[in-house]
Amino acid sequence: MSRSVSILAGFIGLALLTVTANAEDVVQLKRELAAKKAAIAELERRVRELERNAGRPGSKNVTREAPAFATAFPARPRSPPPPASAPDEDEMDRALERTLVREGGLVLAAWTHEFTPQLSYAHWDRIQDPVLRNSYSAAASFRMGLPYQTQVSFSLPYVHNEGTTGSSSGFGDVGFLLSKELLQEADELPNLVASVGWTSPTRLGNTFAPVPYVSGFQAGITASKRLDPLVVFMSLSYYSALSRVVAGTSVDPSDVIGARMGASLAVSPTTAVTAGMNVSYLVDPHAGDLVVPNSDRILTSVDVGLSTLIWQRTFFNLTAQFGVTGHVPDFRVITALPVRF
Repeated sequence: MSRSVSILAGFIGLALLTVTANAEDVVQLKRELAAKKAAIAELERRVRELERNAGRPGSKNVTREAPAFATAFPARPRSPPPPASAPDEDEMDRALERTLVREGGLVLAAWTHEFTPQLSYAHWDRIQDPVLRNSYSAAASFRMGLPYQTQVSFSLPYVHNEGTTGSSSGFGDVGFLLSKELLQEADELPNLVASVGWTSPTRLGNTFAPVPYVSGFQAGITASKRLDPLVVFMSLSYYSALSRVVAGTSVDPSDVIGARMGASLAVSPTTAVTAGMNVSYLVDPHAGDLVVPNSDRILTSVDVGLSTLIWQRTFFNLTAQFGVTGHVPDFRVITALPVRF
């Protein structure tokens, strides 16, 4: 009997020891939980204090040593965001913007420069011109952006003409153009650029302009509207033509009112296709205009072109133009390589 009592007493003692140990573990866990709650409460208090101090002008945030609990759960490191490219760099390489500058609908940013070598080939049939057959031109043009949304540009061509009676070569019409942005595009408003310039009359005309062989003073205005991936543009201009000497004969061409309208579609951010139509009106035709008075006073041509980025800040433009009515080439091909720096 006493042995059974001893065994029972042993089991009871072992149970009491287990309960006591468990009780101590529970107490320890409660203490740790209370400590963690206190640490969390302290962190929340400090966060609220920092938020209040951040809203006060001239306040300084004081960094205190974080408790050991905070270091047990370190914050996940965040990688810095990639550096954003400058907006002007993006604009520099966009085909639509480059096209608008070429069309006169935008001006270069201040102190931005653009140098453009160009080549042109024009063919005339017997209807448009009974004497001239082919015209080859090479030109160098330079644009520079100025403060107050202004731009200045110069062009110097060299021309070689082949006709039925022989050939002639020499420098063509030297041009100067000053452009000013009058209105910046916003909501329903278009971008508006006005320009004035002068082209020197020589015996060899310029075949790069929409209306070839028109020299003298000129003024115009160009409106454009971007509807990504499309941009539409329209320009009106007036040419006060000056007389020139051709083959020993003074030629006094008519003043011209010109209009150009077109659109450019971005195939990609760096490639665009452009289509345009040129319509000009001879104010007072003369014999040198190769038209019968009061007839055929409308000069019309259409063109299509491709512009694409081939290197950093270097564009390639290829334009084909086809004459429809009036004293304009039967067709022309113009290539240009604008380089910005």
